[in-house]
Amino acid sequence: MFEVVAGLTAAGGTVLDMGCGDGEISLRLCEAGFNVLGVDASSEMLRRANLRKAHLPEKARKRLNFAVGDIESFEPEQTFDAVCCHGVLMYLDDSSAAIQKLSNHVTHGGVLSILTKNALSSGFREAFRGDYTLARQLIETDAASSMGNLGISTRGDDPSAVIDLMKRCGFDDCQWRGIRIFSDQLDADSFDDNLADALIALEQTASVRDPYRIMARLFHATGRKVHQT
Repeated sequence: MFEVVAGLTAAGGTVLDMGCGDGEISLRLCEAGFNVLGVDASSEMLRRANLRKAHLPEKARKRLNFAVGDIESFEPEQTFDAVCCHGVLMYLDDSSAAIQKLSNHVTHGGVLSILTKNALSSGFREAFRGDYTLARQLIETDAASSMGNLGISTRGDDPSAVIDLMKRCGFDDCQWRGIRIFSDQLDADSFDDNLADALIALEQTASVRDPYRIMARLFHATGRKVHQT
């Protein structure tokens, strides 16, 4: 997903990383030459992010700042060439208002990048883990929410609905790809690292093809702003 964002906007541009957590994406974008503002509601996550920032070269550190805030309350004084919101919408009750708010922070010609949970794959993880009763319940009820890795119930979105909303917010060239199609069930401790390149190539190939991307645990949606709404 980082490569997709970096490929859509020129290095040296401004990026808002909304819900930046411990700064993983913010730091990588900064190191690639972008001027990044990472925003998160958790002071603990921002403390960790600033600790990571301290290890950057001085030139890179000057391109990276962090601030406390969330999607609803954050009111920047500028718009950005790219706005990233990765792993955040799944914790909200609804994505519509959040996407509309995020779209206001994107400059004309800029990019919106959203990574969130895929509602279409509800039940797949549970089935592969052998919890067939729960998997059936999720599938039969078209449940949008299920338990995540952190033991917290998270909500999924239909990728097509997110794409439609982005278009209504003034974005064009909107597309989505599946993330963690075949890798979601892997055990990191037992995985053969020699297979990593082949697995990544497989994921990339399947990420833009149906029906494979529909089975992905997550999806990554992007679009470029072409007009104000």
